[in-house]
Amino acid sequence: MNRIVFLAVLLCTLFSIVGQAVSGELLAVEIEVFQPWGILRWGSWEPLETRFITSRISPLTTADTEIVADLLSLCDGATMDIDRTACGLLAELEHVLTQAHAFSADLGKDYRVVLHNLTDVSLGVVLAVDGLNSNGNQLIEGDQTDRKWVLLPGQTVRIAGWQISGDEALQFRFSTPSKTHSPISEDHGAIAVYAYLPSPLAADHIKGTEAGAVIGQPTVRIPFASAIDAPAETITLDYSSDSIRLGILCTETEGPGIRIVGVAEGTIAALKGLRAGDVITYADARPIASCQELGDLLATKAPGDRIVLKVHRAERVFLLTLELGS
Repeated sequence: MNRIVFLAVLLCTLFSIVGQAVSGELLAVEIEVFQPWGILRWGSWEPLETRFITSRISPLTTADTEIVADLLSLCDGATMDIDRTACGLLAELEHVLTQAHAFSADLGKDYRVVLHNLTDVSLGVVLAVDGLNSNGNQLIEGDQTDRKWVLLPGQTVRIAGWQISGDEALQFRFSTPSKTHSPISEDHGAIAVYAYLPSPLAADHIKGTEAGAVIGQPTVRIPFASAIDAPAETITLDYSSDSIRLGILCTETEGPGIRIVGVAEGTIAALKGLRAGDVITYADARPIASCQELGDLLATKAPGDRIVLKVHRAERVFLLTLELGS
């Protein structure tokens, strides 16, 4: 991971969410990857396409149902300072929403997560990458105890890395399992966003660190006052998968081995420098005579495993070790 200073959470302005964004009822989420131009690292941020996997609606827990009922009874009273907009959202809260999406990542490239508050109230938002909280760098508990960024009504922010102290951050980068920033978590290649509704009581819900604040400000010291214990909405985006792939297109040769005829951008094959025209003759010291044989070997592997290829290129023959992602 590259270390950057004052960049984990960027100041930003409102923008229109484009078609690449994943939209829930409370939040819209988008993944942007940095596409560099040349050796000076100039470039542009471009949205990644996502693929819908599943959506699930779950009823509130008994405890949260009771909390909502108590808060709504206070909303009906006229003796307290109540956020009426928050009351309205809470009155509509009959379930929690979980969406799952997937996308293809460009391994080794920097990325950031774009969050847009679709509501007229402040939201408490937890952004978890590889199982770690981007605000404070701790393992995610999945309830209101997690540190939250506060998104103001209608606000859009771009979060580019883990805030690890008051003045330092680690840039998000797509990586294989052994290079993840989160070796203590099994959640490699997973991005999760949890949205919490504010308590309508007084102005307590605005306490916390705004997600548009510069990194030099301290992390959350006063917890966001969540209306209920569970997130009202969860959106996950995953660039891992159950199938192992190198990212190559291949064909049989007239002699030993298989010939690479294409390499997919952003895969481990591209990252390690495999190219069209290379011939693979051995994998893990086993002779490879067909693409099917290589596929059968990969099927025995798991993310994080390594495979050693014998590669023939022009006048050069070499061994190449690749760590298998997903």
